[in-house]
Amino acid sequence: MKTKIFKNILRVLTTLFSVFMVYWYFISAIINIGSIAGTALFTTVGSVALFWDQITGLAEKKNRKHFVTIVMRVIAVLLAGIVLYFGIVTILMIYGASRRAEKDATVVVLGCQVNGTNPSKMLQRRIDTACQYLKQNPDAKCVVSGGKGSNEDISEAQCMYNALVGAGITADRIYMEDKSESTYENIKFSEEIIAQNGLNPNLAIVTDGFHEFRASMIAGKQGFSSGAVCADTPFYLLGNFATREILAITAEMILG
Repeated sequence: MKTKIFKNILRVLTTLFSVFMVYWYFISAIINIGSIAGTALFTTVGSVALFWDQITGLAEKKNRKHFVTIVMRVIAVLLAGIVLYFGIVTILMIYGASRRAEKDATVVVLGCQVNGTNPSKMLQRRIDTACQYLKQNPDAKCVVSGGKGSNEDISEAQCMYNALVGAGITADRIYMEDKSESTYENIKFSEEIIAQNGLNPNLAIVTDGFHEFRASMIAGKQGFSSGAVCADTPFYLLGNFATREILAITAEMILG
């Protein structure tokens, strides 16, 4: 009896959690690999939890209960393993975001979408965060990193440079890296500029918190120490982008 009650409570909690996660992806109003993968995963998890008895009951009517029960248990274990993996990587992402940058480190601002010649809201938050750090650390230099996409009128680096100078950061403190098209290239090309100009090799990476762990992984592989200077991410976007980032981290771990 107690076992049955425990199972029912677990099913209800799993279903409610899955509904919340699916809702979290929907309210971002953005369709990308993060929202698609997350919605598919938690729709499946919630459905299995909610309809477990109906599925096994149908199998019993068709005299296949033993076989289907084994299959369902395998599916449940696989889904639980995926959710657990997501949880572990999320903890690593939180750890990456919590590693504070040292004083007067070289700021590396990772670019994202530019709308015409203006920064997107996400990029503007990164610019504001970098500006705050640079004003608090007047001896720090800065590399703004990001190339020009096909739908952008100027490079992400140029957009950030313009905004930082406009906010009172002197131009001689800012170096532009305007060729990169990925996080790996952001870090690699920025570190080449740092080495060429004799800048502090200790990095203060400015990006969204969910992005910090992978950026630090890439920097670490190239022999650089780094700390996080996190821009705020709106809560309604966090589930979507964090899920996409978990997949990117997995690819980075596998492919290097």
